[in-house]
Amino acid sequence: MAGYDVKLVVVNTKDTKSDYPGVEIINVPVNASSKLKRILNAPKKARMIAERLNADVYHFHDPEFLFEALKLSNKGFNVIYDAHEDVPNQVRSKYWIPGPVRPLISYLVKRVEMNVARKLSAVVTVVDSIANRFALVTNQVVQVRNYPVLNELPEPTEWSNKEQLICYVGDITEIRGVFDAVKALPNSQSNMLLAGRFPNMEFEKRVTVSAGWQKVDFLGFINRNEIVNVLNRSKIGLVTLHPTPSYIEALPVKLFEYMAAGIPVIASNFGWLKKIVEGHNCGIAVDPQNPKEIADSINWLCDNEDEARQMGERGRKAVEESYNWASEEEKLIGLYSKILGN
Repeated sequence: MAGYDVKLVVVNTKDTKSDYPGVEIINVPVNASSKLKRILNAPKKARMIAERLNADVYHFHDPEFLFEALKLSNKGFNVIYDAHEDVPNQVRSKYWIPGPVRPLISYLVKRVEMNVARKLSAVVTVVDSIANRFALVTNQVVQVRNYPVLNELPEPTEWSNKEQLICYVGDITEIRGVFDAVKALPNSQSNMLLAGRFPNMEFEKRVTVSAGWQKVDFLGFINRNEIVNVLNRSKIGLVTLHPTPSYIEALPVKLFEYMAAGIPVIASNFGWLKKIVEGHNCGIAVDPQNPKEIADSINWLCDNEDEARQMGERGRKAVEESYNWASEEEKLIGLYSKILGN
């Protein structure tokens, strides 16, 4: 442990109990009737609560907090922006932003990000493309990949105790490939365990009336222990993100969680997903928008149990040796020490 006391300031959380020593979760209650109102109201309230903590370092993750982070920086506080997603490109696919104005908002978000970042203590990113963009305005850019903590990962369940199931855990949106995976189910040999939330009611309706939904066990939002149970039951993990600008170089945590669980992965055939899955031979890379290709991959893994099991074992080995938090935490601790002059 690095020895820091951590105060986690979270908007509208019901879970204020931390599983980690030295970590306190502070709820910021915000009454908002819409996502837009929450974005407008939450940052100021969170900043005011955070400022009273008089922290040595403020490390924030949400881009809607940029202006409030700048206020903290202007008052002399050390502030780090964790830019783990390509927000300007993400804006172009946000369903709740009217289509005609998305390019303009994307441009404005990029300008704000860059102008604020140059005045902060540092920027933490995940992938090269984001790091290179911020390196134009600050020399304090550190890449820290969000790999899983190895000692928090359960040992994989014996293959013989698993069921003929595929699983998806995470937000349920179209660009995350969930609908295409559901469309693949009628032509596959497996049912799906689906865990997460539908943020869009119209999309939820389209998915739940489709033929493939009959083969879905929808679990809704589940806690960490329940996620482990899903992974233990399943023989295949799905991470079929669409090739949007924000996902081309994405490193989703769920990929490593599936690998750590010792199950083969069906992943998108681009970027880091393809590189990792094919490089370690721990799954199959597919066109994420082709339900037939997804179904064929599911069926191949079902028909070739020994190879599927070996893919899962190779994935687990790769996480143990390379894709775990122990290889990244020193970068973050080193950044904190540098900022604080330790």
